[in-house]
Amino acid sequence: MAKGTSTRKQLLKEPDQFITFSGKLIAFGRSNAKMILICTGVVLVLLITAATVRQVSERNENRASELVEKAVNMYSAALQDTDPKTAYDRVKADFNAIFNGYGSKNAAKIARILYGDICYHGGDVDTAIVMYTRALDDFTQFPALKNLILSGLGHAYVFKKDYDQAIRYFEMIASDKDKTMQSGALFNLAWLYDAGGDKAKSTSMYKQLLADFPDSLYSELVKETVSG
Repeated sequence: MAKGTSTRKQLLKEPDQFITFSGKLIAFGRSNAKMILICTGVVLVLLITAATVRQVSERNENRASELVEKAVNMYSAALQDTDPKTAYDRVKADFNAIFNGYGSKNAAKIARILYGDICYHGGDVDTAIVMYTRALDDFTQFPALKNLILSGLGHAYVFKKDYDQAIRYFEMIASDKDKTMQSGALFNLAWLYDAGGDKAKSTSMYKQLLADFPDSLYSELVKETVSG
């Protein structure tokens, strides 16, 4: 019984405690009304700002995607009636506008890889290297894309006849856990080592290629090279 009586007393006491707390809260509100209104206003402004930024970001991302698609289509169309150099010249300003206006957007990041390839085929290898290098920073956490970019850098340095740099990038692909672009990297390494006079290392790369990728498109050519 004593336990039950104690419980009832607590229950009877709780409304008093609530009223006392409510009274203090109301009193605080009256004496600090201005501060409360300011704080509430700040919170609302922050929420509205965050929502606006998100909407603007999404709108800019969509706009960037549209511009990239338009530039790529323009390049593809130009290739139908002209050479890669002229096609590159026709879309250069469009891609630069994308990078200047929407450089931080995902669509622009992907566009750097595409534009690097366009620059490479258009003969502007230095700009291709700039694009690939920036893209490598953007996609270092994405193995397949990373190896694609590394391959672009390797080919760009082969074009410049900077074979040491080319080897560096192709070796990064060959030693990666992800197999994307790896057969091509091994083939290019074998060719580069052969061009540099290191026949033993070249043969080693060819044999590794045959062992790891027996059905690659390089297989028949490599077999002839090794057996010959």
